[in-house]
Amino acid sequence: MQNKIMRGDSAKKNFVYQFLYQIIILVIPLIVSPYLTRTMSSETLGIYTYTYSIAYYFVVLAMLGISRHGQRTIANKRNDFLALRRSFWSLFYVHLICSLFALLLYVIYVCFICNDNKTIAFVQTIYVLSALFDITWLFQGLEKFKNVVIRNAIVKILECVCIFAFVKSPQDLVIYTFIMSASICLGQIILLPQAIKAIPPVKVSFSEMREHIKPMLVLFVAAVAATLYTIFDKTLLGILASHESVAYYEYSNKIINIPKTFITVISTVLFPRACLMVTEHNRGGLEKILKESLLVTYFIGFASFFGLLGIGDLLAKVYYGDGFSACGEIIISMAILILIIGVGEVVRSQYIYPLKRDKAMVRILLLNAAINLILSCALIPVLDVYGAVIGTVVAEIIGLTLEVYLCKDYISVRSLVKPGIPFAIIGLFMFIVIRIINMFVDQSLSGFLIMFVVAAVFYCVVSFIYCYFIDKDTKRILSDVIHKLKVSIKR
Repeated sequence: MQNKIMRGDSAKKNFVYQFLYQIIILVIPLIVSPYLTRTMSSETLGIYTYTYSIAYYFVVLAMLGISRHGQRTIANKRNDFLALRRSFWSLFYVHLICSLFALLLYVIYVCFICNDNKTIAFVQTIYVLSALFDITWLFQGLEKFKNVVIRNAIVKILECVCIFAFVKSPQDLVIYTFIMSASICLGQIILLPQAIKAIPPVKVSFSEMREHIKPMLVLFVAAVAATLYTIFDKTLLGILASHESVAYYEYSNKIINIPKTFITVISTVLFPRACLMVTEHNRGGLEKILKESLLVTYFIGFASFFGLLGIGDLLAKVYYGDGFSACGEIIISMAILILIIGVGEVVRSQYIYPLKRDKAMVRILLLNAAINLILSCALIPVLDVYGAVIGTVVAEIIGLTLEVYLCKDYISVRSLVKPGIPFAIIGLFMFIVIRIINMFVDQSLSGFLIMFVVAAVFYCVVSFIYCYFIDKDTKRILSDVIHKLKVSIKR
């Protein structure tokens, strides 16, 4: 069992697992979200999102930066079982203390501070509790993504079934909140027995636990800063605007998150491998990972960006219904985030965190958070949802610029931008195709499907021609990836 848990799956096999999981979490929201927007009101969905955003802050406190630090530590120790065992349990004990402290603070908040939607906030306690059982970082550090993917897939399917079975009207908000919180908690609990069996508990000293606190605190500050310009937008909208605005922002963001999630798959999968290559001083390996990551990022990113520019309005109307048609313009205004965040995730996962530039990253995130906070507070009262969008976009652009500068000794602006130019050109032509088709089809589901299919086929065919027949370097990377995927699947 020791050898089995320490022997990670190949990067390509992990990519397959993650990709299949992303298909599942893509299909389920595609089914559930339209049902919710037609069954629940924008007010009730906004209340759920607002209370979730508050609970999320306590989850961030409970995790205390362990996601990145734990994954990195486990990746570095996995070839020595005794060191791995002591590292895991010293990390887990620290995590346990932090989680119980965060849970206590949240209970105090619900009982003595929270005034509105107290019942919903109380049910969100289950979500905060779920952080205590979250040991995903162990399996990611060991590159055992199969375990995480199977768990999450099963839980997501159960969550979907329960929503359709028990959520029938806006009056079922408590039930909906319970389903969402309980599914997250169940998903975290499932992996714990397997981890305990594979890595039996061991008594560790306080000094072993203490050595993790400083790096975790640094990454915790980074997580807090990141939260201030992601989740905090929803909190500010709930305070400065309305619950309806929170719902429109959240459900627009759900569309943006679909391609964004696919883009981040490769960074998530390759992060442990990047950590190992930094340890081995394998700079050539890091450069290869960067090229592969950018290929996926730009292929998906530009297709999604130009696609949403062309059909964002119709997508919102067809997908969410007339009650959420306001999401169309919001989706279009947020589309650029797919590319900005995608490239940023590549830089962070393949260079900044593996190189342990945590403190510099914290400073960048704090600056981003301050910029977003100032812009959002100033613009939301005037521009409503678009104030939050502007704050997020500006903060992400500044953050990406500073992150690239931080890695200037390893990567250049040219090496980041050049691979994306062909896909940008192909995406622009796809946008033109969409606008032409739009003049001849109805603004309906059938019209949307026609535009989507034609645009997707056009983009994929032209991209394949470019990658496989024009750019030799891209052809080599693509051929290598396809070959390794075939080998991984056969195994």
